[in-house]
Amino acid sequence: MRVLCAGMALFLATCPPTFAESGDSAKVAEYLKSLPQIAPPVLDETRVTALAALPLSCIDHPQESPEHPRDYLWIHDTKQRPVDDYDKNRGFYGCSDWHSAVNSTWVLITLMKQDPKLSLSPVIRQRLMDHLGPSNIAGEVSFFSSAKSSEGKNFERPYGYAWLLKVYGELATWNDPDGKKLAANVEPLAKVLAEKYVAYLKALPYPIRVGQHPNSALTMGFVLDYTDSVTDPAVKAAVSEAAMRFFGKDKNCPTAYEPENGDFVTPCLAEATLMSRIMDQKQYLSWLNSFLPPVYSSDFQVYATDIDSSRIAGSGSTADADDKDGLLGSKAHLIGLAFQRAASLARIASALPKDDPRVAVFQRLAAINARQGFDKMGDAGYMGQHWLATYAVLYLQGAAIK
Repeated sequence: MRVLCAGMALFLATCPPTFAESGDSAKVAEYLKSLPQIAPPVLDETRVTALAALPLSCIDHPQESPEHPRDYLWIHDTKQRPVDDYDKNRGFYGCSDWHSAVNSTWVLITLMKQDPKLSLSPVIRQRLMDHLGPSNIAGEVSFFSSAKSSEGKNFERPYGYAWLLKVYGELATWNDPDGKKLAANVEPLAKVLAEKYVAYLKALPYPIRVGQHPNSALTMGFVLDYTDSVTDPAVKAAVSEAAMRFFGKDKNCPTAYEPENGDFVTPCLAEATLMSRIMDQKQYLSWLNSFLPPVYSSDFQVYATDIDSSRIAGSGSTADADDKDGLLGSKAHLIGLAFQRAASLARIASALPKDDPRVAVFQRLAAINARQGFDKMGDAGYMGQHWLATYAVLYLQGAAIK
């Protein structure tokens, strides 16, 4: 392409300079030398077992907060009471909230697919069959289809929708007899939420750029994981159109604003990850060069800096029940942010040309952030341990992409 550019004066004006031409390569290489050499965490049997144990510890534990979610698990009439036979008419009633129950289910499916001989496999299979049975999913479909209040109609949109679609995509590509049964069970719910998600995206006038659940770029990326597994042209087209409408002209992402207290998403890196999947490589390189600051610049160093959650009080163990101000949830989110950063950095690295000097930097920073996440997982307590395994596995998947 550079040869073509050199021979065509008109086209040359549209060709972004390569790193070698702009003089950045030497600066990037020097910056890489300044980073500690951290070996990327690996998904060995011990780590798989530990990660699987976290969702297993909570998916059967009913959500205790009667006000969240309303009328999904708890009925509010003359006396607060649980839904009749909730263990047979609901699939995602554990792990603190609906979306956490869904992404915890995704972790179990994903780990089973990667290692069918996992020692916890019999337990995982039984839990999946219990939670994703025909009557459980029929109850979910009924709840989402019949919701009349504005709260019910918007329940878990868009984050929970995206995770349910990821679950279905994982099941649909699982070459296993039980996997095929579960995929058939979950398909009706996936169809309902896919239709609702398309309507939501088309009606959304502006993106949501916060560092938590509603973040548009993050949830759209999860939905693309679904369309990578399941043929759904309507959903894929809706995501592609919205991504270009929301982010196609973005420049100079304000990295200095990250993180905010309680964030578990890095808005800039989540957007950069999404656009790597929407644009072709040439278009993406031009966009990325104007969107993120140079890796060696001071503006980029937020992604090389440890996320300090030590000043948030509480160990996250027995103190969870007394966490009236949500501080432990904020602490867990900041620990999870390290994994989400790592996953994004790894995915961006895989989208760049192999000879791009930034590849090694993104990979090194991904490993550094992931190590910080694993080192701090024990500090999160129940408020984090019910979902941190999800983001640890997302990183490990992203790091495996070449």
